[in-house]
Amino acid sequence: MPAPLRTWCTVSLSALRSNLRILRAAAPRGIRILAVVKDNAYGHGLVPVARALSRAGCEEFGVAFASEGAELRQAGIREPILLLGSSLPPEFPVALAHRLTVTLSSLQEAQELARAAQKARTTALVQAKLDTGMNRLGAKPAEFQRLVAYVTRHPRLELTGTFTHLACAGSDSKITRRQLDRSFLLPMTGRRHYANTAASLSRHPDPMTHIRPGLGLYGVDPRTGGRAPLRPVLSWRSRILLVRRVGRGETVSYGATFRAPRDLQVAVVATGYADGLPFSLGNRGHALIRGRLCPILGRVTMDMTLLDVSRLPRARRGDEVVWIGRSGKKIRTASDLAREAGTIPWEIFTRIAPRIPRLYS
Repeated sequence: MPAPLRTWCTVSLSALRSNLRILRAAAPRGIRILAVVKDNAYGHGLVPVARALSRAGCEEFGVAFASEGAELRQAGIREPILLLGSSLPPEFPVALAHRLTVTLSSLQEAQELARAAQKARTTALVQAKLDTGMNRLGAKPAEFQRLVAYVTRHPRLELTGTFTHLACAGSDSKITRRQLDRSFLLPMTGRRHYANTAASLSRHPDPMTHIRPGLGLYGVDPRTGGRAPLRPVLSWRSRILLVRRVGRGETVSYGATFRAPRDLQVAVVATGYADGLPFSLGNRGHALIRGRLCPILGRVTMDMTLLDVSRLPRARRGDEVVWIGRSGKKIRTASDLAREAGTIPWEIFTRIAPRIPRLYS
């Protein structure tokens, strides 16, 4: 590791490939993988992650918007790339130029895209999305049938598949079953998919032609009580900048939200909310130093956070601090950090700032 790094992430591509194998093994034989690498591969690094998955045999990719897809094409990714979100007309030329597959949730989108494809004298690749109860994107059943018919007839639109999205695949079987019952409208031809990580690992019936894992690729089982043998892919570490004494009765950090009940040794750590550490971890979060769990004192600040190291008399300036990963015999996961912050592991990963170096192994 280069010496100047104050805070950094390490990304294990071997763990990523292992998770891909586990998710593939959990699916019926012959099912293809559409790997969700949107939002900088959940903070893990879009291009390195996609390249590793491509070399490991991943058949397709999903991103959030056209510029991500263009970045993958420029990096040499040749597999089909699906824009999972809704695209605005100014994004269509990028999608068309890089042969990205556009998700359509309405006739209006289809008509706008058809006009853009006509202007560019090309054919747009599309997938039609059905809303089965998520009520975010996707056409309602009556409009979905009209959408598919329009796309099928239009000479400038090529329907490559259809899909839906499950709202509670890892937590509510009744809602999931209701959504799956509504998915019968998806045509039997072309690519068809609904199974995110939770649905894939839960082995819901008929996952269609593809599974669409996201969080599972990065080592987290999103199901309530799920225990799939997935390997964490990312670790997040920092350095102690200073160790200082705080006397009994003194307060620390902004707002004076913590008052020392006794004399304390406090480490100033080179990570704050500008790095993606949740502000809500103030006075409730922890990090590992030398294998010991150390509590956060006071508010998380923009570039620094304070930890109680009173039980670590050997803590020194430059020592390693682990937010996610192993220290000694103890491990901190993104789920641990999310639980303390009152959020979800998806947010922990995607909030890690781009300014933090990612080191790949």
